[in-house]
Amino acid sequence: MRIVVLGGSASATPELADALIDWPGGVDRRPELELVLYARSGDRLAIVAGETRRRLEGAIGAPIAVVTETDLGAALDGADVVLDAVRVGGLAARVFDESYPHRLGLPGEETMGPGGFANALRTVPVATELWAEVARRVPDALKINLTNPSGIVTAAAEHQLGLRIFSVCDSPVVFCDKIGDRLGIAGDEVRRGYVGMNHIGWWVPPDSETLEALADLVTGQELAAVRAQGAIGAPYVRYYVHPDRLLALQLEAGETRAQKLQRLEAELLAGYSSGSTELPSRGAVWYGTAVLPLVDAWFNGSSRVLMLGLRNDGRLPGLPDEVVTEGPVQIAEPRVVESLDAASLPPLPASLLAQHATYEALAVRACLPEATRDDRIAALMSNPMVPSYDVAEGLLADIEAGSPS
Repeated sequence: MRIVVLGGSASATPELADALIDWPGGVDRRPELELVLYARSGDRLAIVAGETRRRLEGAIGAPIAVVTETDLGAALDGADVVLDAVRVGGLAARVFDESYPHRLGLPGEETMGPGGFANALRTVPVATELWAEVARRVPDALKINLTNPSGIVTAAAEHQLGLRIFSVCDSPVVFCDKIGDRLGIAGDEVRRGYVGMNHIGWWVPPDSETLEALADLVTGQELAAVRAQGAIGAPYVRYYVHPDRLLALQLEAGETRAQKLQRLEAELLAGYSSGSTELPSRGAVWYGTAVLPLVDAWFNGSSRVLMLGLRNDGRLPGLPDEVVTEGPVQIAEPRVVESLDAASLPPLPASLLAQHATYEALAVRACLPEATRDDRIAALMSNPMVPSYDVAEGLLADIEAGSPS
C-alpha cells in the first residue's frame, strides 16, 4: 500500500510512524507499506523523514518503507491513499488567523469564525490545485483531508473537481470516548449519538439525567449554557456560546496557540536533527484516532463505528446538500461507506448548526476563483461570531491587508 502525505515535512509527521506501528485492529491487518512524504522543502523534509524512519526501526509486522519526494507527480504516481496535511503559509499564517480578529473584538481561531475564514481564503486555492493533480494521476485513491478549515476545504475541492474526499478529525472521536468513559459505554455506541460539522458538533443525551451527568465534561461553557442547549457540545462549540470569554482569555494570554506551536516546532526539529529521544509530543492523535481507522476499514472492512466528514446530501435534513457534515459511519465492506442514522438535535444547537452550515456554504462560494468582494462579505456576515456588516467589512479589509500567502 502506497500512502502519500502531502505536507509530509510537518513536525507532527513522525507521530504517524507511531500510529502505523499500532495499526487499528492489530499489526496482522497492516499490509506492507510505502510511506511517501511530499513537501517543497527538501532540507526540512529530510529531517522529518529521518525521525520517521528512526521511530519505525524494529517495528514488527510487514515492512514499512519511508521515501521522500519534492516532485508532486512522482509522489502521487501509484498512490493508494492520499492524505492532504498541507498548512498554507505555515504557522506564521496561523498566528495571523488567531490574532487579527482581536482588533474588532472577536476571538481568533484557525477554523472557527473570522480566523477560519482567512485560513480558507488562503488555503482553498492551493488545496484544490493539489486535489486536481490527485484526480488526474490517481483518481481511484482513497482521498483524506486533514487541512483546516477541513469542512470548507473539502467542500470547495469537491465542488470544483467532482471528487469524493473524506474529511477526518480527531476531535469528535476523543470527545465521544470521554463520554463513553464517563458512562461506561463502548465508544462505538456513543458515536452513534454525535451530530455536527467540522469543529462544531454535539452529543445528544437520551434524557436530562444523562445531560446533567455529563455537563461538566463540556469545555469552556457555563453549566447553564449546556442545559440551555440540551446537548453536550464538543470543545469548539464554546466559540459560538462564549466568544467574549474566549477573546478575554486570548488577550490575557498575550500570545496565540500558533506562537506556542512555533516554539514547539523549533524544539522538535532540532531534536529530530540531533537524534534526541527526549522530545515533547506534538499530540498528533488524529493519525491513530481518525486517519488509520479509515484506511484500515476502506481496504479491509471493519465493524467499527467511524466519525467521518462527508458531503451532506440529505444526511442532516435541513442543511445544504453541498456542505460537509460529520457523524457516524460504518465501512463493513471495503470501499462501501454507510452513514448511520443521525441523532436529532434540540432546537438551540440545531439553530447554531444551521447558521454554521449557511456560513460554510457561503464561505465555499467566497473561495471560488470567480468570487467577488460581496461574496466574501456575505460569508463573513453569515458567521455566528460576526455581529454586523461593519465588522465584516473591517475583517475583510484586515485579511486583504495582512494575511500571509
